[in-house]
Amino acid sequence: QELLRRAKEAGYDGRKTAFYALVAGLRPPRAAPVVRFEGLPGEFSQHDFGEVDVTYVSGRKRRVRFFASRLKYSRFVAVALVANQTTETIVRSLARHFVAFGGLPLLAVFDRPATIVKKGGKGREVEAWNATFAQAIVDIGVGIEICAPRSGQQKGSVESLVKWVKNSFFKHRKFQDDADLQAQLDAWHTEVNTKTASRATGMIPETRRQEELGRLR
Repeated sequence: QELLRRAKEAGYDGRKTAFYALVAGLRPPRAAPVVRFEGLPGEFSQHDFGEVDVTYVSGRKRRVRFFASRLKYSRFVAVALVANQTTETIVRSLARHFVAFGGLPLLAVFDRPATIVKKGGKGREVEAWNATFAQAIVDIGVGIEICAPRSGQQKGSVESLVKWVKNSFFKHRKFQDDADLQAQLDAWHTEVNTKTASRATGMIPETRRQEELGRLR
C-alpha cells in the first residue's frame, strides 16, 4: 500500500492489481526457516530402525535390518544388526547403545513404531504405550519423545539417520558374508566416531562426546 501511494504521487494511474503483481514479482520469495534438531550436550539421542537389501560377493541376497542410535550434540553413533523390530529388540538395542554412549541422555527421540506406540493422539501425544516398552523405559530411566505424524521438519532428523547409515556404510561396500558385514560395521564405528569429522559439526564425534559425558546420566 505504501509503495502504491508513492507510485501514485509519482504519476502512476494504473490499476492496483497490476501494481501489486509487479511488486510481488520483485519481492524475494519467502523461504521456510531452516530448523535444525541440534540439542544441548546430553539432551537428545535419536533412534530408528532401518533395512537395506545387500548382495554378497557370492551373489546371495539378504535383507539386512539394523537399529541405529545417535547422540544429537556430538553425532556419536551406534548401529546394531538385528533380526526383527520387536519390542525386545528395541529395548535390548537401546540399552546397549546407551552403554556405548557412556550414559543416558535426557530424552530419546523415536518415530512412531507400532512396537512402541499402541495408540497415538494429537500431535506428539500418545494415548497408549506398549506396556513392555513403557516398563523398560521406566526401569532404564530416560524420557521418550515421539515425533508427530506428518511432521516433515521434526521427523526429518530421525529419518535422515537411517538414510545416513545407508549412504555412509552400506552404499559403497561389498561383503563376503554375514561375518564380514559385522566386521566392517565394527571398523566403520571406529572410523566415523573417532577419526572422521562430522559434516554437521566440523568436529570428530568422540571429541564432542567427551563434552557430553558430564551431562549424561
